[in-house]
Parts: sequence; C-alpha cells; structure tokens
Amino acid sequence: MSDAAQVVLAPPPRAGVAGRRLTRVLEIVVALAVVVGLWQVTSITINNSTLLPSPARVFHAWLDLLHADLRQDVLASLAHLGIGYALGIATGLALAAISTRFALLESIVDPLIELLRPISAIAWIPIAILMFGISAGVPVFLIFYASLFPIFVNTVAGVKQVDAKLVHAAQMLGASRRMILTHVVMPAALPYVLAGARLSLGVAWMAMVAAELTGSDAGLGWRLFWYQEFFAMDKVMAVILTIGVLGYCFDTLLRALQARITRWSPDSVVDEAR
Repeated sequence: MSDAAQVVLAPPPRAGVAGRRLTRVLEIVVALAVVVGLWQVTSITINNSTLLPSPARVFHAWLDLLHADLRQDVLASLAHLGIGYALGIATGLALAAISTRFALLESIVDPLIELLRPISAIAWIPIAILMFGISAGVPVFLIFYASLFPIFVNTVAGVKQVDAKLVHAAQMLGASRRMILTHVVMPAALPYVLAGARLSLGVAWMAMVAAELTGSDAGLGWRLFWYQEFFAMDKVMAVILTIGVLGYCFDTLLRALQARITRWSPDSVVDEAR
C-alpha cells in the first residue's frame, strides 16, 4: 500500500477528533439558540399565543406532558416503528439477496419495486384503514412499506459494485460460495446496506407520524391530532419538537453505529470525526 493511501486510511488523531466534536456541539448550540431567538421574536410580533405560543410556554407544556401522556405515546410510537421497521428491513434484505443471486427473479422483483417505490406511503393510508381499521396495524404497515425500498435499492447497488476481480481471486484461492459471500461480498456491500438502513429509518419515522395522525389510536401522531382538535397549540408544538428530537437521536445513533461497524471505510473515518 502506498504512503498516500496510508495517509487517507489512517484514523485521525484523537485530539483532532475531540476538537471536531467540540466544534460540532458548539455549532448545534448556536443553531438552536438562533432558532429559539427567531421563534421568540416571531411569537412577540404575532402576539397570538393560540396561533404561535412562545418557547417558554411550549417548554412548560412539554414538562406537563412528560408527567401525563407523553411517555405512553412515545412507547406506542416506538412499538409501531420497531415492528414495521424490522419487517421492512428484513423483507428488503431478503428481496435484495434473491434478486442479486437469481437473474430471473431480479427481472420480476426489480420492475415491481420501481413501480411501487415512487408511491408515497401516505397514499396507502385509506387502504390501510380499510384493511386494519383504526389500530396499530395502520402505522406498522405503512412503516414497513416506507422502509422496504431504500434498504433494497442500496443493498442491490452495494452488491453489484463489488469488484469482480476480488470474487475471482477468492474463487482461485479455493474459497467456497459461502466464504465469498461472507468475506468478500458482504464486507464490500456493508456501507451501502447501512446507508440504506439509515435512509429507511428516516422515511419510516415520517410515515409513522403520518399514519398515526389518521389511522391509529395511540402514538405521537395521534396525540398531535388530539391536541389540535382542542386548539392546544402549546402542546401541539411540544409534541412536534419531541418528534424532531427523537428522530435526530435515532439518526445520530445509527450514524455512529455505521461509523463503528465500517471503521475500515474512509467515509466512516470522516463521519466518526464529526
């Protein structure tokens, strides 16, 4: 390996990583301060607490919800997300595996995926309500549907980009098909798979909120609709911010997991330094 390649692949110094992380934290704090400041100024300008409550009022409403219904709603949404996301990821990986293994099945699965992929999960809400009624089945089904496509597309792309020379070299060394899959194909495709899992989580989170707004009897989306019916905008804003914060936390955790699992990837070294 050349010296230039070693420089690229070598992990950054710990002091540099710590400095970048501190800078990132400061950037987040400054961004939040700017948003809260603009929010406060806009609230004062509008002077209508029902339409746009102040940050302080929303914070107090969030504290009240924390001791009331918020924890149950978060748990309900996490249950919907966990079941639907797991089913979507498992199905997407299975379809990608058989599509890349058998050309005939790929010719059948790929057009079907490309036909359904542009259709938003929200468009299926009326049909999901007819199938499952107002229940947890609606958000689970829509989360499953939304999370299936990104993981499938990324996994297929990851497998197809594996260098054929590496596969041929492994075959010449006597590696079995299973060893080639586990030691050559999977490591090479792993960054694509994890990127697909992260994209799937993002669309699954959005589908969850949309489904709970209209087709569920529990969860953050359902609670959002409930408070809107009573014009409790401070509580509506509190739930919206909770949804945003939880989504950000999940994405951060998955990004950290992606960087840790694929430490050998140059892109992961950069992500880990952020």
